[in-house]
Order: sequence, then C-alpha cells, then structure tokens
Amino acid sequence: METLIVDDDEMTVFLHRVFITQNNFDLHPHVFYHGKSTIEYLKENYDPQKVYCIFLDINMPIMDGWEFLEALNKENIGGNIWVVMLTSSINPVDKQKADSYKQVLEYIEKPLNESKLNSLKENKHFKKHF
Repeated sequence: METLIVDDDEMTVFLHRVFITQNNFDLHPHVFYHGKSTIEYLKENYDPQKVYCIFLDINMPIMDGWEFLEALNKENIGGNIWVVMLTSSINPVDKQKADSYKQVLEYIEKPLNESKLNSLKENKHFKKHF
C-alpha cells in the first residue's frame, strides 16, 4: 500500500507523517502540498497493482481537495485509490459533499491520531496490508 499526505500546512504534514510512520500505517508516506502535484505524481507513477491511501485536506492553494477529486475522476485512474478526507472543516455540507465521491472512505477531523489510524487499518480496503 502506498500512502500520500496532501496538505499545505507543513506542521500538519510533519505531525501526520509522524503518526503514520510510528503506527506502522506506512513507513515512507509521500507528501504533497496541493492537489495538482498529487495528480501529476499519480499520472506518472500509478500502479494498478497497488492500493493507495490518500489523506486529503480540503483547503489548499493551486488545487484544493474538491478540485483534486474532480481531476482524479477525469483522469479515470484507480479503482484502487482510496481517499480519507482529513480536514479541519466541521461543516456538514463538506461531509455530504465528500460522501458523494466513491473514492472517499472517511471524513476525519484533524488531527490524525492513533485511534483514527487503527480504525482505518480495519477498513476492508486496507486490512490485508496490516
């Protein structure tokens, strides 16, 4: 499994990387600071044999989380790319919008923690990787 952290806040990225590695979710997560660089990475490196977990923030410059999801659908890559919306937004409209994307497995409020990661490890799309 390959893990991608997509967030424009360096401190948040640092903390999430620490949680992800210390909890053995992924020892080498990839980091991106906006959706556009993430799409470009996936277009160049996508492997249909891998499972991808993308921790995606909503509010970012250049390409935000919603624009990323739209671009992902337009590129038509990945029935094996799963998105965890990891955001500070508590707006119910954002949660409803996230639920409308088939790739979005979870909508989680920041910060990431051990309990949230352990719950994700039990998800049917990820469980066999742990």
